Amino acid sequence: MTVLTSVVAPPVPNPVDLLFHTAGRLASHAEAVPAVGVVLHLTGDTPDLTRLRERVARRLHRLPCLTHVLTTDDGPPRWTPRAPDLAEHVTERRVPPGPGRLDDTVRELLHRPLPTATPAWRLVVLSGHATGGYCLALIAHHEVQDAANLVTVVEILLGRDDDTPATAVAALDGGPVAEPEPWRLLDAAAFIWRNTRPHGLWNDPARPLSGRRHVLWREVPTALLRDTGRAYGATANDVHLAALAHAVGDWAGTHRPDARLDPLPVMLPVNLRTPAETGLPGNRFFLARLDLPGGPMTPARRLARTVPATAPLKAAAYRRALHRMTAQEPLAYGQLIAASAAPDRLTAVCSSFRIGGRLSHEGDPVDRVVPVICCPDGFPLTAALFLYGETSTVSFQLDRSLPGAEEIPGLWRRAVDDMATCAPETVPGGTP
Repeated sequence: MTVLTSVVAPPVPNPVDLLFHTAGRLASHAEAVPAVGVVLHLTGDTPDLTRLRERVARRLHRLPCLTHVLTTDDGPPRWTPRAPDLAEHVTERRVPPGPGRLDDTVRELLHRPLPTATPAWRLVVLSGHATGGYCLALIAHHEVQDAANLVTVVEILLGRDDDTPATAVAALDGGPVAEPEPWRLLDAAAFIWRNTRPHGLWNDPARPLSGRRHVLWREVPTALLRDTGRAYGATANDVHLAALAHAVGDWAGTHRPDARLDPLPVMLPVNLRTPAETGLPGNRFFLARLDLPGGPMTPARRLARTVPATAPLKAAAYRRALHRMTAQEPLAYGQLIAASAAPDRLTAVCSSFRIGGRLSHEGDPVDRVVPVICCPDGFPLTAALFLYGETSTVSFQLDRSLPGAEEIPGLWRRAVDDMATCAPETVPGGTP
């Protein structure tokens, strides 16, 4: 079942797209290939595969990210239309029963090579792991889709048959981006460039990263994150960032004392996508460097200090300055990406995404949305939070060369609970 519909022509690949393209080709191990995904947990009977393929086919005209490949071998880099073969791209997989077998299956899908001659994505129906439930697992190469655009794909594939727009991932409104005042633009630009300075925390030749990955998940009540953030005048993303900084600090205190820095450098994707860009192939974000409070302190104190540290990234002038640079100053943007991606600048990546409303497939409700984040070579670990429904999930990828790194997800959850316990007002839902 090969389908190629009339779709909007995407712009040329940007420096981030090319960075992920190269990272995939030169990955030291299959586990370091930059593949990302999302696993939807649904209640209901396993769907008919033919009907699911037909559903995808009806929506491809709205999703150029599913109908293009990044071409670099013959001429300048470009997005080339390529027909997906839905018999190969939309498949099913029986999961053996037993604890942990679903997670093992998702890990195997993540590390399985994606198509190269056709668009680099795969949608797999997973069943057999639970009575009365199944999963839809979408895996894609990061060169074609960032995590925010995965949300768009999910919204459109599981949405109504009409062209109701998907809006959850649009960071900027549909009108012209207002030009910031010159002094604000200069301040934002100085902040951006200042935070590309080297730190050399994770590229010590005596302790090289391996390219092998622990792939782990941690669940948390959505209300716990939001209520804790509200109690501190913070956001759920602030809670996530502070908890990761605290977890890395706790881990480093035992296993890597030189990484218990204050401040602790962390990278945070800043979404720059407009409504007109939803569904287009490629990446529409900037991986910003942020210095978070490190060193010994309580989780509550760390969250209180994280709020002012993240304030510059929340400012409208900062996002406008980034958007102007990416849209109007490609040379400066390319230089900025190159500086940010130098081995002595790379560090832990912490991201969060929100899926508004409730999703369903042919009446089957989506109960949980589980992210699958990537961790390319040079990065020590990544942690992506997807906020959805009553239970949100963090996807962790951790370099296997870091001793005891698999402890970090548990330390993250403990930090969230400690913040809730010590909040200025009572926050229900924390672990005693």
